[in-house]
Parts: sequence; C-alpha cells; structure tokens
Amino acid sequence: MDVERTMEFILEQQAQFAEQMLKLTEREETTEKQLSNLAQHQLTLQQAILDVATAQERTNEILATLAERQVITEANLNALLLTVERHIAKHNYS
Repeated sequence: MDVERTMEFILEQQAQFAEQMLKLTEREETTEKQLSNLAQHQLTLQQAILDVATAQERTNEILATLAERQVITEANLNALLLTVERHIAKHNYS
C-alpha cells in the first residue's frame, strides 16, 4: 500500500511539475514577444530622436543665417533712414 501511495504521490508531483513548466514556457514566450516589441519600439524611438536632432541642427543653421541677414537688413535700413532724413531736411530748408 505504501508503495502505491508513494507512486501516486510521485505521479501527482510530476503532473504538477509538468503543468508548471508548461505555464512557465507560455510566460517565457509572452515575455520574448514583449521584449521583441520593446526592442522594435526602441529602434523607432532612436530613429525619431536622430531625426529631431538633425532637424534641430538645420534649424540652428537657418537661425544663424537669419541673424546674419538681420544685421545686414538693419544696416541697410539705417542707411535708408539717413538718406530719407537728409532728403527731408534738404527740402525743408529750400
């Protein structure tokens, strides 16, 4: 009788172990899929960050060019204002 109970206990333990291993395998597969998705999302995010950084560099270049042109525009405007002021002053005294 004890041998039969021992064998029955061992078989039950083996069945529980097999069930736990199956669940563990399923969880592992799910985790692997999630990890694969995360890796793909990480690559997408890295590319997006690289795109933003490239766009920012281009924006910085454009702003530097605009700042240089603004200085020229201000100088031209000041020259025009002086010319107009001289013209007005010349006609006021005539």
